[in-house]
Amino acid sequence: MAGVTTHKLIENIIAVCAQSPIVRAYTVRSYDLDILSMRIHLLDDSFIEVFYNIITNKTAFTYIVEDIRVYGKDNTKMGWHVHPMGNPTEHISCEEVSFSDFLAEVEEFQIWPDV
Repeated sequence: MAGVTTHKLIENIIAVCAQSPIVRAYTVRSYDLDILSMRIHLLDDSFIEVFYNIITNKTAFTYIVEDIRVYGKDNTKMGWHVHPMGNPTEHISCEEVSFSDFLAEVEEFQIWPDV
């Protein structure tokens, strides 16, 4: 996501959320020229945390169920890696992922109500 402004990223996330059948709402937790933090609320009361810091170029997408990280992808500490379902404390190298791609992966994890 190098070079993406927080403004462009938030626009993209809002557009993706508007098209998703599992997104109930979103909350912007922190937003300025350098940092974006959002919570994407899903139909089953789970959520996705989004964090982006333009200065450090750090991005994190975390899927949280009952206040526990169950899946995630980020580029902190060791480059892009996944925290896989079933073992979210593990770090497995992966390719960079967009929010759209991450949300699509979460959509595939379970049967969603009203979808």
